Amino acid sequence: MIRVPRFIVISGGEAGAFYLRQLRRAVAAGKLDTDRILVVDRDPGCRVASERAGDPRVQLETADWAEWLAVHLGDADPADHLVPYHWAPHLLLGWLEGEARRAGAVTTRGGALAPRGLPFEATTTAGDRALSYASWTCPPTCIEPAVCPHTRGPKDWSLAADLETPASDGATPVVFRCMHLVYGVGTIPVRDIFAARDRLCAPSSTARRSYLIATSSHCHALATRLEVENLTA
Repeated sequence: MIRVPRFIVISGGEAGAFYLRQLRRAVAAGKLDTDRILVVDRDPGCRVASERAGDPRVQLETADWAEWLAVHLGDADPADHLVPYHWAPHLLLGWLEGEARRAGAVTTRGGALAPRGLPFEATTTAGDRALSYASWTCPPTCIEPAVCPHTRGPKDWSLAADLETPASDGATPVVFRCMHLVYGVGTIPVRDIFAARDRLCAPSSTARRSYLIATSSHCHALATRLEVENLTA
């Protein structure tokens, strides 16, 4: 049985409600043990609000996603897991920037990322680079199994692992791996998020450092170049 003290689910809409149902099913099946499933959404009337009735484990926090993370994520138990929205602003990038600024650094987004020759590479309206090994549309509920449901062939790739390999542009990779945990729900362990923060905020003798910040599964990712300066030993 998998033990996670608390899940932090981003979105109380259709996606978040699906993740909530799947986590509850995993608990009912004896595959998962958890004390709380906390769902964050700015709409108090979101879908989760009507679906959580009768389950004391489920808590709905009415707040903007980024604002909630900025205030509360740093106080989470490292054993907790974050369930990100499958297509959202690069929330952990923004959280990292805030943590770096509190540590005395100056951060700047931007700068071209080195092309990786993937089937899909595009720039979002927010300036992040959307990357994928799929040239087709994948359902957000795909667990990225060993045999790809679309090609029906072996999934012999991992975008998260690829992004952890330094590219030719010299940017140091910081990759938040979102991997399938149970019953179709992908999560990022909070301890991994804290490790990335500590790595980024560590004093350095180098005045300016370049990072590739990515949130990635095996097949899809959002990636952004981040410059960090004035954080010296």
